[in-house]
Amino acid sequence: MSYRILSICISCGMCINKCPNGAVYVTEEESYDIEPRRCVECIDLPRRRCEDLCPVGAIQPDPEHRETTTQLWAKVRNRARTQ
Repeated sequence: MSYRILSICISCGMCINKCPNGAVYVTEEESYDIEPRRCVECIDLPRRRCEDLCPVGAIQPDPEHRETTTQLWAKVRNRARTQ
């Protein structure tokens, strides 16, 4: 499951600077969002960086983008091939 950024986001930039996949971006409205195709829930890391770093708890699982562990690992492998 990808993550999403809720409207309580204070645009501090902590998440965009730490996402290893470049999934966090600034929208045209200058708010922050997460690209589900790039988010792998930091499955290859000991913990989720964006969720852990958010000072206001604005980053939460997105129930509209559910993925299995197998799907997440496939995205990690694909990312490694293209780098």
